[in-house]
Amino acid sequence: MAYNSTVRNYRLTDADLCMFTSNLCITMTRDLTDLTPFGITAPKIAALKALGDAFEIFSTDEVLVAYITGATEAKNAKKELVKETIRNMALRCSIKWGTGSWQEKTLGITGMTGFSDETLLVAARRVHNQMTAFLSDLTAGGLTSGMLDDFEDLNEELELAMNAQMTAVNNRDKKTVERIGAGNEIYSFVSMYCDIGKRVFVQSDPAKYNDYLIYDSVTSGLAKPTGVTANWTLGDTVVHLNWDTVVGATGYVVFSCAVDFGLPSGAYSSLAEYSASPQGVTFVADKRNYYKIKAKNSTQTSDYSDEAWTEVVISV
Repeated sequence: MAYNSTVRNYRLTDADLCMFTSNLCITMTRDLTDLTPFGITAPKIAALKALGDAFEIFSTDEVLVAYITGATEAKNAKKELVKETIRNMALRCSIKWGTGSWQEKTLGITGMTGFSDETLLVAARRVHNQMTAFLSDLTAGGLTSGMLDDFEDLNEELELAMNAQMTAVNNRDKKTVERIGAGNEIYSFVSMYCDIGKRVFVQSDPAKYNDYLIYDSVTSGLAKPTGVTANWTLGDTVVHLNWDTVVGATGYVVFSCAVDFGLPSGAYSSLAEYSASPQGVTFVADKRNYYKIKAKNSTQTSDYSDEAWTEVVISV
């Protein structure tokens, strides 16, 4: 996820903001007679409800990461096919001219297992070019122009798969900014309407006043999670996230953020909710993945934990 300056203006999870907004619309409709003198109208309530409904179906970060994972798996599958084809081409040179021949060396594939995506694609096209030049010498060994055409098509498919992965990553960045912006817009209306509701009922009706409290269930009575660690090693399909148990907590909300290697964390998004530690959580490949956690129970939500991070390097 690209580093950006977009910041969430609310401490609620996105799901909690959706639920609070829906309940607030019901509350304001109930209290409309009292609120109308302060500019709150039925159309304004309907407009807020529409914003909340649209926000509910906005793709979560978990969904967007799944698309990245799918695109990455498709790209990696193409990479393996390209590598296998290159190995077969190199074998043909070895059979014809011997292992370590100058013809084989012109393929330039030493250290191929460590090639980045881009380096592999360039190497594959170089191998195709060289093998085309060697076609007449290798025809007796079974190399055909049709094989070279298929190889060229495979290289194009790899490039398309690489582009699709990048598109998925960029779409996650874009949608994250959009989701934060949409949440902030809703929260600005929610805050304003709640301020009005509290002023209207602060003296006359304590029960109704409480209906306009946004953070009445968010207190510092629940300790924030400590001992947070995030670990990923080559071959893992998840990041292994661990934290110390918080006394009184019945659940934990994990937030994540992925940035380029070496960058500080950017805007966090809610990833998932769990009942206990440890957990295997999703990641974004070839990024530094940051995580932080809130503990919660039926009446309280803690502050954020300190953040933990791990770098996920898939392309080498």
